Amino acid sequence: MAEARQAAHLTRAQLAAAIGGATVSGVSRIRLWERGAEQPRPGAIPLLARAVHVDPLDLLDVDPADPPLAALRTAAGLSVRQLSAAAGMSVMSYQRLERGATRAEPGESTVDAVATALTLTVEQVHRALTRSRLDHAD
Repeated sequence: MAEARQAAHLTRAQLAAAIGGATVSGVSRIRLWERGAEQPRPGAIPLLARAVHVDPLDLLDVDPADPPLAALRTAAGLSVRQLSAAAGMSVMSYQRLERGATRAEPGESTVDAVATALTLTVEQVHRALTRSRLDHAD
């Protein structure tokens, strides 16, 4: 994140102001995020990405070309609770998808609901589900 901020020619204070946290604590929080001591909440990711002119996936520790489902949710700025509500499923059911803890491929209605909630294609969600299962395989 520090590299993206510097490439955008922003100070920590300017970035904090751009995302609505122009206080001293906002600057301190950005410092913690840049050092990896804390992670921004999902809702801050799209704001940060917009401020530094990068794709939200570029701020996450994932391959932007092959992201897992959790990264797509985070890049969209949604918490697990928000995404599960938008997709019409329980939090636990959605968490199993993110962890790749499903034995069978989820039904098309589930995949379609998640794709709609994330404003992605069904194909993108299928790829993310596959990545999630691979990332969490024993």
